Amino acid sequence: MHRIYLAELRDSWPAWLGVCLAFVITNLSFVNSALVLRSGWAAVEAGTLDMMSSAEFTLTPVSNFVFSGIVGLTVIATSTSMVVDSRRGGLARLGVAGAAPTQIVRSIMTQLVAVSLLSAMVANIVGLTTLDPFLHFLTVGIDSGEVIQQPAPVYDIGAMLLANAVCVGVALLGGYGQARRAAAIPPVEALRQAAAPPGERMTVLRWICAVLSVLLLIGLFAAIGVMMQFRSSETVSTLMQMGLAALLVFTVLVAAVAPLLISPLARGWTALVPLKSPTWQLARKNIYVRGSRFSRSVVPIVFTIALMLGLLSLGPTIYATSAASGFEGGPITLDKAGMGAFLSLLGPALAIALAGGVGNLFMMSKQRDAELALFGITGATPAQRRLLPVLEAIILTVTAAIPGILALIVMLTYLYISFSGAGLVAVLSVPVTAWVVSVGATGLIMVAATFLPTLSALRLPEPRVVARLAAE
Repeated sequence: MHRIYLAELRDSWPAWLGVCLAFVITNLSFVNSALVLRSGWAAVEAGTLDMMSSAEFTLTPVSNFVFSGIVGLTVIATSTSMVVDSRRGGLARLGVAGAAPTQIVRSIMTQLVAVSLLSAMVANIVGLTTLDPFLHFLTVGIDSGEVIQQPAPVYDIGAMLLANAVCVGVALLGGYGQARRAAAIPPVEALRQAAAPPGERMTVLRWICAVLSVLLLIGLFAAIGVMMQFRSSETVSTLMQMGLAALLVFTVLVAAVAPLLISPLARGWTALVPLKSPTWQLARKNIYVRGSRFSRSVVPIVFTIALMLGLLSLGPTIYATSAASGFEGGPITLDKAGMGAFLSLLGPALAIALAGGVGNLFMMSKQRDAELALFGITGATPAQRRLLPVLEAIILTVTAAIPGILALIVMLTYLYISFSGAGLVAVLSVPVTAWVVSVGATGLIMVAATFLPTLSALRLPEPRVVARLAAE
């Protein structure tokens, strides 16, 4: 059976290659956080860094582990699901050859471990080479004018390997459900490889995740009253992090109920667009046909837009609240409210989400090539075939932006209630640049990830494209 596992691993590499960027970024986030944490505590123990000024090096890495773990778990699960769908024929043939469901699960989990370990090697090299510049970035990112000494980098191989092990665990946890789903594919599906995969359903695990997310959101809002009774100089800083946690938990809730939410949402808003263009109508119908694959592609983009909106709105809201409350420092401590601090807190999770969104779109490129070739055979012009991927990316981005904006509203509502409860004049601020960067830049990246992979196939005759993909 080991030979079969190795053969499956060899044959599946092209599929895993499309989503491996998310694995690399997740590993890098864990490795980076572990090394920064180790360097920060070493500086505190040596007396070169004051404990009160060490948050970026001792507390923020812990938050990174939590945020990156949550986002990484969701993104890896969707990426694994995309790979499983693309390998349906091969997995079903394993069943025809006599492989038991448990053996199919082991095959996929073996592939997950191999991809995670290879990604860990790349992440370790990048993490080691960028540790010193990143520590410098964290040091100069403090906006209060306070001068602190940069911690000396500590290249702790043990901490790095532990981070790799945690990331492998996240990958296995995120992919286990998809592996079990793949093992349930009837062997007869090997003879029906062209059939679309079954639609994504609300599993028991999804319902549990959704209920826990709702309960956690309620708990976060309920905690405001408790915190108001024990206010300190760190209360506002804690409320900021809890506001970000509320944004992230709401986004996880969206990911959990994606099978119920994403497709109806896309159908609803696209139906309101008064365009009668055949290309637009074809793009809409094409998205509907994709079903579960479209839903999985949207989830990482929701995380990207929501986290970016939260990142770019938090600082302006803190500063506007401080100015309206008449404080220049005082009860609102702005030492850790600079963009450097926010990037160190949300940047890794944001990078994981963006990498997952781009990787999932690349995973769909072969299917997209076949669809465009079929459209050409049925009479679509070259201009229409070039426009279709662009419209698809726009539909993806707008569909993801709607729950992303709702997540921002949840965060701002949390900050408004908590700041008002703390006796401050709460002022919410979402600058225009936040919308341009979050929605506009993300949309451009998605357009590039959707359109560019189709260029090579668009240059070929349509029958040749279809024949090549059928042979694969």
